[in-house]
Amino acid sequence: MKIGIFWYWNNEVLGVAHDFSASDIDSIGLADSNYAHIEYWEIIQSSNKDLKYMEYEEVPRGRAIFSSKLNKIIIYLDRSLLIRSKIEKISIFFEVTTEQIIIKSDPHYRIK
Repeated sequence: MKIGIFWYWNNEVLGVAHDFSASDIDSIGLADSNYAHIEYWEIIQSSNKDLKYMEYEEVPRGRAIFSSKLNKIIIYLDRSLLIRSKIEKISIFFEVTTEQIIIKSDPHYRIK
């Protein structure tokens, strides 16, 4: 299980997925990544020429956090990603099975 941020572009998951520990869990039982989409976007652009002139908000994106209360990864994402094949790829990226995740669409991750 990993947490992090991601974008879904050309049938591929791009972003950062990383380990977490018990010390990363906050007072409400969540472990969230310190990575921010706006800051990590330059790294994504540098390795994907197609994205050079796009803003980070124009590509479907999301975030994976861990809930210690549920013992699952919660994946917040744009509604356009609510397709089984895309969810499976995102699950693989964060090294979880589809049984270990909860999917939530979130207006914060809506593409512009």
